[in-house]
Amino acid sequence: MGVSMHRLMAAALLASTCLYAADEPRGAAERGVELAMKGQCSDAMPLLDEAMRDSANKPEVKRGVSLAGVRCSMLLNQQSDAMSFLAWLQQAFPHDPDVLLLAVHVFSELSDRSSRELMDTAPDSAQVIQLNAENFEKQRELAKAIAEYRILLKRAPDMPGIHFRIGGLILAQPASASSNEEARREFEAELKIDPQSAGAEYYLGELARQEDKLADAVEHFSRATKLNPRFADAWFGLGRSQLDSGRAAEAIAPLETAAKLAPENPTVHLTLATAYQRSGRREDAAREFALQKSTAEKIRQNTDTLKRNVAGRPADGAAR
Repeated sequence: MGVSMHRLMAAALLASTCLYAADEPRGAAERGVELAMKGQCSDAMPLLDEAMRDSANKPEVKRGVSLAGVRCSMLLNQQSDAMSFLAWLQQAFPHDPDVLLLAVHVFSELSDRSSRELMDTAPDSAQVIQLNAENFEKQRELAKAIAEYRILLKRAPDMPGIHFRIGGLILAQPASASSNEEARREFEAELKIDPQSAGAEYYLGELARQEDKLADAVEHFSRATKLNPRFADAWFGLGRSQLDSGRAAEAIAPLETAAKLAPENPTVHLTLATAYQRSGRREDAAREFALQKSTAEKIRQNTDTLKRNVAGRPADGAAR
């Protein structure tokens, strides 16, 4: 976090100092940020707190103060203060790239600290077994993650969410003749522990749809949407299964809901357009086909931009 945080702090100092005239006395904001830049955080924090309470300070001044406050809070291990400064930044500057990057670093660092504390204080606990499994997941060592989750289930057989994780990991591995059935058993086991698991219902619906058991798929997807009305994939699965069953008119409502919840998904627009077309609603179909084309193009452009950035090449039209 050091290099990126230092860059943010340099920007913070510049932002705060540039807002003062050269002949103005140095206020708490400017002095606090400068002390934070020097690593003198114990001295900086009272000044930063004072600057945040001063209603005369402009948002850009408080932006620099809050960036400095996050840095010093993290260095002093004052997590609640760090979260308070960060919360202000996220509310005042919700789309600021520096604030978004800072949030990534802060939450990552807090996660690492909590992980180390958990391992130090309860090394033989079920929670550490779960943490090990999640770390294997992050490293894409899926077989090891499954093995750890199964050890966890021996320790805590009724823990919700674990059978669901195993089922998802089974499906994430290369398919075998038995993988779908193994995953299905895990999702069914999850529902016995947690009947409110919309995710388990969704996966059971998807497995049924892939096996062309469309009536079963509709039932599972329907239950998933009732358990979680904002589950876009479940609404899409429901509408697609109804469409594949020859029930285009019935498919429209769930697909419209999916399109509202996931407006940037071109596959949803394409499927909804097909449902409209089969129901004789040509104008609606044309609109959705156009949305499918525009959203797919936007994804393509974003992907190309990301690839160029990763490769270190400038975007089209940029100075070379």
